[in-house]
Amino acid sequence: MTDKIKAPIEPQRQHARARRLLRHVWVHFQEDRSMAEAASLAYTSLLSLVPLLAVVFGVTAAFPVFNQWADQLQAFILQNFMPSTGEQIAPYLDTFLLSVKKLTLPGLVALIVTALLLLTRIEVAFNRIWRVEKNRTWLSRIVMYWAVLTLVPILIGTVVAISAQSLFGLIGGDEGSRPLFYRFAIFLVTWFMFTTMFMLVPNRSVHIKHAVTGAFLSAVLFELAKWGFVGYAANANYNVLYGALATVPIFLFWIYLAWIVVLFGASLAASLTTFSDYSRYETAWPRRWEFQLAFRLIGHLRDAQMEGKSLSRTRLMELETQASELQLLRLIGRMREENIVTIDDEGGWLLARDLGDLTLGDLYAAGDYFLPLGDTEKLPRKSAWDDAFVDSLKGIAGSAGQVWQQSIRKMHHETRAQGKQTR
Repeated sequence: MTDKIKAPIEPQRQHARARRLLRHVWVHFQEDRSMAEAASLAYTSLLSLVPLLAVVFGVTAAFPVFNQWADQLQAFILQNFMPSTGEQIAPYLDTFLLSVKKLTLPGLVALIVTALLLLTRIEVAFNRIWRVEKNRTWLSRIVMYWAVLTLVPILIGTVVAISAQSLFGLIGGDEGSRPLFYRFAIFLVTWFMFTTMFMLVPNRSVHIKHAVTGAFLSAVLFELAKWGFVGYAANANYNVLYGALATVPIFLFWIYLAWIVVLFGASLAASLTTFSDYSRYETAWPRRWEFQLAFRLIGHLRDAQMEGKSLSRTRLMELETQASELQLLRLIGRMREENIVTIDDEGGWLLARDLGDLTLGDLYAAGDYFLPLGDTEKLPRKSAWDDAFVDSLKGIAGSAGQVWQQSIRKMHHETRAQGKQTR
């Protein structure tokens, strides 16, 4: 399988690569169930909003230089991150934040736990997008949360200070240019916040170029979403349906829309990572042949098991050079859901079931695979595993029941007994 890598894509085919990347991002976004994840994050955000803002304002209060802009900081957040509904929410938010100051120690602990609930939920969502299986230790998680809760408020406070009239004159601006500068500063804040999230929250290293690119897309879409949402909310007559409670569904819908934007940018950042390993080459494993690829992955895991080892993501990519990382992780992830494979403490993959009890039919049922009966002459036959798989498919037409009941271990064992190359 490793000797048929195709030639690099020519420069004139860059537009085709761009289309494939967009398709790759969209598939990534859908497979992660990001729309449902955005809905979950929206409800969690609604619950955690006051505690989180209390922590944000508490952090900025620790820096006396920002005290004179405290009101502007709150107005900045409401106007730029809660469009249309900010004015209605502000009185309630003021009341809640004043109540926070009167909380006892148990109440403060509950407040912090509620704020951390949102950050934990965000981490889970980002780890799913970046295909991270191993969670952080609690110490590492606390450090990451503290970094996010510290950097973001300081940045917002800095931009609010820069955009203040008293400081704006010091950098040579005039009244006419101030609105443009202010809007640009807001965009930079949003861009930097998303970049910080994409760099720090996933439990894996994220290339800064990928994080910045994904964050830029999220920042642009966020500004467009604000513009569109304000126009929509101005024309949607929610008061007729909800009366005095109209602010709640409008605000919830905005949070949902905002999270869709964030998760889509995160999907782009993650997709750039997985797309880079085959962006210069055509994949040899189209969707309709993935059943054979899954069979090969089981073989790799069995060989590793016989040596007392697990296989890392990097090692799997080395063994299947013509499959994309996203493709491999998707197939492995489905097998994990069916308890065919599992993951060890070091993040390596290994078999979770005795292959003597796993049949070809079980493997097929474990994933959303096509059955390439019409492609048997086209399927790759570069190894003994491939030969065994293709021969089994050819036998399905005449004796499907017997073929489906074949033991995976027996099929792999026979290839070794014949002394054939299995990779």
